[in-house]
Amino acid sequence: MDLDKISVLKAITRRMDWLGERQRVLAENVANADTPNYKPKDLKQVSFGELVRNSQLSGAAAATQPGHFRGLGGRSSDQWKTARPSGNYETAPNGNAVNLEQQMMNVAETQAEHNLMTSLYRKQVGLLKKALGNRQG
Repeated sequence: MDLDKISVLKAITRRMDWLGERQRVLAENVANADTPNYKPKDLKQVSFGELVRNSQLSGAAAATQPGHFRGLGGRSSDQWKTARPSGNYETAPNGNAVNLEQQMMNVAETQAEHNLMTSLYRKQVGLLKKALGNRQG
């Protein structure tokens, strides 16, 4: 069974991809905390609700026969967009604008959300196993 065809699981996977990429960008910011003239980056926020909507059936559901639906749509070619963080942060005399406290808060927030998505994914797979008759999930 291809779990990527289930819209909720697909949305969770996309969110986890976004969170992984955000951790990479934040790690790059921390690594460049002493680099002159370095400006921190972050990813453009993508809501989980938007990911779920994008993973839903594309267009209106049209049944050619009772019980038949069009395939699930999705935007697998989407690229995450980077953005400059909003807000005025202090800039060091060498032009570096990385605020380590803010970066660590962003890392912790991203980690907590990743843990939430992992738990949600596990629960969804457990529900699928129960629906399919596997009582061990």
